[in-house]
Amino acid sequence: MDDYLQIGRQFGLFLRRADRFYCDLKVGEAGINLDRAAYLLLGRIVTDGPARLSVLADDLQLDLSTISRQVAALEAAQLVARTPDSADRRASVIAATDTGTEVYSRNKEIWLAALRDLFADWSPSERSEFARLFTRFNESIAAHAGGGMRQEITT
Repeated sequence: MDDYLQIGRQFGLFLRRADRFYCDLKVGEAGINLDRAAYLLLGRIVTDGPARLSVLADDLQLDLSTISRQVAALEAAQLVARTPDSADRRASVIAATDTGTEVYSRNKEIWLAALRDLFADWSPSERSEFARLFTRFNESIAAHAGGGMRQEITT
């Protein structure tokens, strides 16, 4: 089979299986069950620190309106809070609350335990090589995002 066809097929399978894998995690038993989008956004805020909505949208490559809705949901759950931006008092910065940091940490531990289980029979060198190649693949996608990749899918 052609490499590109095989990669395309595996990529499609990965998307479906990754979604199912994430949905099957029993996160809710250990705290607040975050959907994948909320987990990624909260993770960005906890890991990289407070940021304006526009910065979050850029970092996660999402529309500002989408980020605004997601932040509103995290605010309603008291996982993040808005504070005035010290550089521009008209703007606000989104920061994780203590509860948000705790919830993210619990969710992350469950996620990492599931990944450890998935890769249990891989050697350390296989995991390292996969991490390197998967990172490179994600960087390639990011480099092409929004720039001429819109093509009609015919396969």
